[in-house]
Amino acid sequence: MGAALRTSAALQGAGYQKVDVNIATGAGRPADGLVRVSYSRGPTGYDQQDAQRAEHIVWDTLRYRFGELVIVKVSGGCAGPVCVSRSSRLARVSYSRLAGRFGPRPARLESTGAADAITFPAWAIVLAVVLAVAVMAAAAAVMIMIVRSRDRTSRPL
Repeated sequence: MGAALRTSAALQGAGYQKVDVNIATGAGRPADGLVRVSYSRGPTGYDQQDAQRAEHIVWDTLRYRFGELVIVKVSGGCAGPVCVSRSSRLARVSYSRLAGRFGPRPARLESTGAADAITFPAWAIVLAVVLAVAVMAAAAAVMIMIVRSRDRTSRPL
């Protein structure tokens, strides 16, 4: 997820607005995953020029190898309770076409496939384990208190 955030920040720094970078893998997707970049406005206002610049930024910043890249421009808004959204796919390009256009990527960007981009940070896993242990300890303490209270109430006076 950090790779998508870095690429999103690079796009925003280049003047793209309301940027979203998603990495999808699995059935029905290209072998190394699908990267979908969407934004509401590019820096120049010319869709094709902005889409090509976005492709180059993804090529230079996304830390994972991917199979295909899709660039989407999203527009719309709300007027009272009615909202309208429109998406226009500006580009859909394979990794091999990008390689032909922009040349080889730095090795540090090719370290893993897009499927590995969808992971949890180590701290989140540790936190989940600690919380699970705490919940089990609390449950055990409650059970012990229930058993002891029944023992006291069942004894004759």
